[in-house]
Amino acid sequence: MTTTKTLTPLREVLYRFSLSRPIPDAELLDAFIRRYPEYAAEITDFAIEVAVDAALGDEDAIVQAVEPTVSPVVSRAMSRFQNHLFAARRVRLATPAREPTPPSVTENPFAVLDRTAFRRLAARLNANTVFVAKLRDRQIDPDTMTTGFRKRVAEELGVPLDVTVAHFAAQAEGQAPQFYKAEQKPVAIPRQSFEDAVRSSGLTVEQQRYLMSL
Repeated sequence: MTTTKTLTPLREVLYRFSLSRPIPDAELLDAFIRRYPEYAAEITDFAIEVAVDAALGDEDAIVQAVEPTVSPVVSRAMSRFQNHLFAARRVRLATPAREPTPPSVTENPFAVLDRTAFRRLAARLNANTVFVAKLRDRQIDPDTMTTGFRKRVAEELGVPLDVTVAHFAAQAEGQAPQFYKAEQKPVAIPRQSFEDAVRSSGLTVEQQRYLMSL
């Protein structure tokens, strides 16, 4: 009798990864790649996103935090990581900001953002792309958000407050097309409280305090 293995959805794997440690290191990356080898590339890309946003301009700190000494898979991943790090910083300096098109109430106001605009939004919110991805995918319980925070997000998105409120209140989405594979199906994941989302997104202490103060 043949037993068919049921794959854990990618989004759930990345969600677990983000909760495991604020800033990923080689040991964590190796553990997740061994457990979910089918998502090795996606997990590595996600680790890169978190590490780049947590770097605060300290490249040596990043390289030390994810030193490729655990396995050949992680070693290759870390080589990709360093290449991506320098490329991402060149893009940040060279690419001009793109003004998003105002969406309607039924649309996701984050959907019009490309990667560069998405990163710029995270910077303006004094956050990182991991946290903003949770806003985009409605992974945070809107009832736990402050009015001040919702207003700030609306201002930075350049959309009316009611559009932002409606987005957060709608049912959580699956993967956004610009970040995940098209064949991945949406998966229902319990929403985090605003405080838990802030604490588990790899933000600095200062960033956490700022967001919690809005």
